[in-house]
Amino acid sequence: MPPVYSLRNVLDNDHEWLVGLHNDEEVLHNLTDPRPITLESHLQWWRSLDSNKQIRKVFCFDGTRAGFTKFYAIDQPNKNCVLGADLHRDFRGKGLAKHMWTLMCRFCFEDLGLHRVSLTTASYNQRAQHVYRALGFSEEGRLIESLYRNGEYHDQICMYLLKDSWHIS
Repeated sequence: MPPVYSLRNVLDNDHEWLVGLHNDEEVLHNLTDPRPITLESHLQWWRSLDSNKQIRKVFCFDGTRAGFTKFYAIDQPNKNCVLGADLHRDFRGKGLAKHMWTLMCRFCFEDLGLHRVSLTTASYNQRAQHVYRALGFSEEGRLIESLYRNGEYHDQICMYLLKDSWHIS
């Protein structure tokens, strides 16, 4: 039986798991804001989300939580949004990121009816860039030396994908 990949809404019992995922050392290293969070601060942030401008979903692999997907700055009048996602450490290096990002693009282009999606990624995050390029994302610029990690500045690469150039897989 082939594996089943899905995106589902966040449930009340996901929040502690989401905090653990966020606070994972590798996830923090790749986030714009690398500071750990508490369950209390996460829940406060969660309650403040504007559901018209942001959507969060859990990525599941065969029914098991494997990652967290982020759709934010949703701009329906201009048909675009910004994307982000994190895979749990137990699911990294298994080829699941491409499946997660494919579902995210499908959700944006087919369900939300968007024309364009974008993201930023750390210049040192080569694995993520490989996934994005495989789906058809292109670089459109850089935020020069906008990330400070381990005593050094790094660029953020700005990437975009138009519905017409999405490589459906």
